Amino acid sequence: MSKFLSYYNLFPIPDPKEFLGLAADKEKGNVVTTLARNVVVILNITTQKQVLSWSLPEKLSTKVIYDPSSQKYVGVFGNHALRLWDVDTSDVAKCKKLKFQKSIAHLVETKNETLILYSDGECQPLSQALASRKDQKEDTAEQLALAASKIISKPTIYTMAQGHQALTYFQETKASGELQLIRLSLSTGDRKEYPIKREEVRLTGYAVIEGDAAPQLLTIWSDKRIFMLNLAERTSERSPGQFVSMLAELNVESKLSVHGVSRNFAAIYGANYGQEGASLLVYNTQFKVVNAKQYFKVYMDFSRLWAGDEHILLAMGQNIAAVRYRMHREVLVDMLGSQFSDTHLTPIELDHINEEEHLESVIKFDGSTRPVISKLKKSLPTTEIQTADGRKVAYEPPQLVEQEIRELIKHHVHGETTSCDNGLEDVSVTLMTNFFDAGPMNMAVHALVRQLERSGAGEEEIIEKTLTLFIKTESSEHVFMCLRRYSNISERMLAWALRFALDKSANPPLINGHAEAEPMETNQSNYELLNAVLACSFDASGIEEHLRHRLELPHVLHLMNHLYNLASDPNAQLEERPNRDSSLGQTELQALRWFGCILTSHFTLLSMSKDEGVLDSLAKWAKLLSFYENSLFDIANIVPLLTNIVERRQMKPIYSTTWYGVEEVVLY
Repeated sequence: MSKFLSYYNLFPIPDPKEFLGLAADKEKGNVVTTLARNVVVILNITTQKQVLSWSLPEKLSTKVIYDPSSQKYVGVFGNHALRLWDVDTSDVAKCKKLKFQKSIAHLVETKNETLILYSDGECQPLSQALASRKDQKEDTAEQLALAASKIISKPTIYTMAQGHQALTYFQETKASGELQLIRLSLSTGDRKEYPIKREEVRLTGYAVIEGDAAPQLLTIWSDKRIFMLNLAERTSERSPGQFVSMLAELNVESKLSVHGVSRNFAAIYGANYGQEGASLLVYNTQFKVVNAKQYFKVYMDFSRLWAGDEHILLAMGQNIAAVRYRMHREVLVDMLGSQFSDTHLTPIELDHINEEEHLESVIKFDGSTRPVISKLKKSLPTTEIQTADGRKVAYEPPQLVEQEIRELIKHHVHGETTSCDNGLEDVSVTLMTNFFDAGPMNMAVHALVRQLERSGAGEEEIIEKTLTLFIKTESSEHVFMCLRRYSNISERMLAWALRFALDKSANPPLINGHAEAEPMETNQSNYELLNAVLACSFDASGIEEHLRHRLELPHVLHLMNHLYNLASDPNAQLEERPNRDSSLGQTELQALRWFGCILTSHFTLLSMSKDEGVLDSLAKWAKLLSFYENSLFDIANIVPLLTNIVERRQMKPIYSTTWYGVEEVVLY
């Protein structure tokens, strides 16, 4: 995954309308900034200092870039002339002005040599263009009209699966407003056009993102839908591609800026809901989830994104902001909401990570529930329900029966079905993570959980919101449901749920205030909730601090006794989980893991305690652990025998020879 660190303002922009863009420099950590049409500045992102700057004699028509082949900076003036200069040049006006007949739309950065993209769609390397510029015979008036009729943006070079390179750029026709993506093969010259449009919706953001096998077109529309199109050469997929997810974090009514950060990652900048500030997101195109979020207090209509050297540069308004991000290796694990997350980070690391994402997620969720509630109120019937008999009262329509069958499938088959229109390849089935999950008992809770799941929230986010609510309201059944329904629970919430389960198991409900009376039968035993917590997977180093904060000495003593019963009783078993079966060995191993965490988190408290119950419990555990230790010695004696069996060695007799003997001799 990726994490945003605190951002800072890098450099002011005099006039946003004159800002042309950012490009990579020769030195790592520097960025070439075309602040205005006649001002170029090289900035160091880390030190936030200006390295070089030039004041140009004429106005630029596109951003200045660095050419690795000639080791010079290249600028386009008036779409028909180039100037090249190096770092030692103090006056760019003294550099030779190289004129072209054809209109130059953009300069394209590559690792080898800069490419020149003309307004008519043709592309040439810089050296080849300079050598053949005098052979160009195009009409100047036609070239000016061509440049004025189209807007070419975001040209980027990508390497395809076969190894050759392809150029992609967006082309907008000013007269009709039509936008299309152009993919041009640099080796074969093949050109393919992808018109970008959908009926009755508006395009709010778009970019080409590097994929695993080929680049992909990512488009965001005014109905919050995100589409992705594979740009491989032999694909027959049509634009805008396939619908992959919904963007619920940003207001899609405003303009969005999208840029490819790295492989399978895209940066998205846009306004928050209610126009209260803005946010910068990192969207994972492989797992279709938002990976990181940076909050800004003010939203700016003008914005441009650029990424390089672990920094995302965001030009918004009259400032260039630098946001440092960090990519982790555990991409898939974190996407699924793994246990090993921010809950175990050190305080210093937590200070550097953006903390306003939680507030924005709460505001976003609150705003997304209002239209749902209003729709439910409108759909509620106002008349009394009568039994259908087919004569006076019609039977329910097939659509309603089909919906009820789907709900039954969700509760009893633990899956979801989808309509099949184009064959079996379009059928998708979503299975629950836990077979024992029976779903919420309360309809309001069921609506809340389903709304969170359908909005694209991860398991860890759902647990943070629902489990907090159920623990504070002391709803044991719904806490039990959450522990079974979701397998990725943070260590902080797991420690809180353990404290809640220990309180419930240690203090069973009384009847009419008399402890002598027998309690009523409930759907779950006193220890069933506690066992559900203990069956959850966790990270030992991440949960110890939360156990120390949540559990007191009575809780620790009660938990140690219960874990001892789980480890020593042959009939005790924890229920099966997706990553662990329900065997006796797994139950015993899980009990030992929890006991080890308790010893580490409360070592000082246990070592100084004089409580007889604690001493008795520790004595029982010492006896059990000594039994394990002796068992290891017995097993060690069998290791040579097992080694011989595995390696198929023949057993040798105890006395391999009989030609000698030892006798006792008495001398005197």
